[in-house]
Amino acid sequence: MHILNALPEISSEPLTEITKGYQLSQMLFTAIDYNTFDLLKDPKTAQQISEEIKTNPLLTEKFLDVLVALALLSKTDDKYANTKLAATFLVADSPFYQGNLVRMMARGYPNWTNLGQALKDGGIQKATQEKHDYIDRVFTLGHAEGALSGGLQRAVNAVAALPEFKKAKKLLDLGGGHGLYAIAFAQLNPELDVAVFDLPHVLEITRDYLEQYGMLERVRVIPGDFTVDELGSEYDIIFASDVTMTDILPKIHSALEDDGILIHQRWALNEDGMGPLTSVLFELMLSLNRSDHHVYRLTEYVESLEQAHFSVAQVIDVSTPSAPTKILIARKEV
Repeated sequence: MHILNALPEISSEPLTEITKGYQLSQMLFTAIDYNTFDLLKDPKTAQQISEEIKTNPLLTEKFLDVLVALALLSKTDDKYANTKLAATFLVADSPFYQGNLVRMMARGYPNWTNLGQALKDGGIQKATQEKHDYIDRVFTLGHAEGALSGGLQRAVNAVAALPEFKKAKKLLDLGGGHGLYAIAFAQLNPELDVAVFDLPHVLEITRDYLEQYGMLERVRVIPGDFTVDELGSEYDIIFASDVTMTDILPKIHSALEDDGILIHQRWALNEDGMGPLTSVLFELMLSLNRSDHHVYRLTEYVESLEQAHFSVAQVIDVSTPSAPTKILIARKEV
């Protein structure tokens, strides 16, 4: 007979935290949808917020109280205000705003609610869509905002320290999207000819960032689909962040100068394939969506580069708990 005053040997708290995940993410998604943090750049009462977003006053107050518990808001007397976390990342005019990144993550939630059926079906059943339909404005802005939260700065500083970067004359940011990496490289090396290669509709956003940073005359844009079109030639460096390149490595090899390097930044799996959590979750999501993109082990990235006649000279780890990022420096073999 089980003794009712006997405690389990371990805590169930990890399970509780997992089950709360959906509720907490919905709090953040809803707060972003209502522009809550923009409205609270100046302290306001729940009644004021309720009137501005046209919601039920009682539920609005309880909603705001949860945001206080999440350390996204503070409350003094009866007025709510943004914490430093929210002011830094969730207010639209902050240079580190991540609202579009949150919206991008929210769009994937319906797929996860159908996970059980997808396991039976071999993935999410979707209507036929164009090849690049998912790469829209929210997708591109979300990736820009995610990069600016620290990943871009760590990567750019690591690349800028390379001797090859200091002497480079021509650099291509392949699939560069928002163009922020290209802008940073051009800022750090005034003699560098920098170009961003991406889809024509994506480059409309690239040009917005180039204008914002005063770099329209410094960074060129090359419209095209790198899986189909030629990349150009005589590059000293080709930089590719979060780009699946296995099928185009020969094309990259040809586009580089004989002493050129490919700098490939990607998330990676542990060698046992069972972590880190961010990587295995992302790999599952890609597979659910029947994507051609995948997250690989570092040794698999190295192997694919070597098969395409590159030698990996260096691997730089710029990982954080939420972004298990590796930068591979691969030299062209002639």
